[in-house]
Amino acid sequence: MTVLVTRGRPGADRTAAALRDIGINPIVSPVLDVNFRARIDTDLSDVQAIAFTSANGVRAWAARRPERNFPVFAVAKATAEAARGIGFVDVQAAGGNVISLAEMIARQRMPEDGEILHVRGVHTAGDLAGDLEKVGFKVRNAMGYGTVSVDTLGEQAIAAIISGGPIRVLIHSARGAKSFLDLMTKFGLMRWCGSMSIYGLSENAVKPLQGCAFACVKFAASADEKALLSLLGPDAELAQARDPS
Repeated sequence: MTVLVTRGRPGADRTAAALRDIGINPIVSPVLDVNFRARIDTDLSDVQAIAFTSANGVRAWAARRPERNFPVFAVAKATAEAARGIGFVDVQAAGGNVISLAEMIARQRMPEDGEILHVRGVHTAGDLAGDLEKVGFKVRNAMGYGTVSVDTLGEQAIAAIISGGPIRVLIHSARGAKSFLDLMTKFGLMRWCGSMSIYGLSENAVKPLQGCAFACVKFAASADEKALLSLLGPDAELAQARDPS
């Protein structure tokens, strides 16, 4: 089974390790570079809770801010696990997209209790601030990182694509999907997309690839790595059942 991991590092290395644990040796070819900000300078006065819309936001906070005493609302399970992993205790996970995150915050918090601090990247899917402001919340943004598209796919990835053999491509974000599509087009690789199956972390992640002539475009039932890898078939599901951590 040929599996192409396209997410940026360090996440790509974790996905690759998870694949090797279930007997799949992937091709790692990140289509995005993640650049963490040197500092996160933000005033926490009047902040009642922190919202993370990606695990990269958590990683940015981990190395640059000591505060761990705020309630945390995370966009999905993986982001929530990352927040707990750096010491946050009161952490809740939404259903994998910004809309569900905004709805969860609106159900559990009151606008008059303070602002929501959104730790985010320069580019982000959805409009958390806009969704929350519609129901009376004030949202403060803290930029923790940025992503930029890379100039090329790796040589091993290109060789696998032009071989014409079946390839399963893992997509973790809409921005990554758009970058992958741009690179496929740039290098004249779209003629081979019929042999490529796209598996996304969420429905939003694969939207830029809908309507293209890929063999299939699927997304995980929940926005977490285990659900994504289970799309690879029964062998992956069996391995994860043996290791439920």
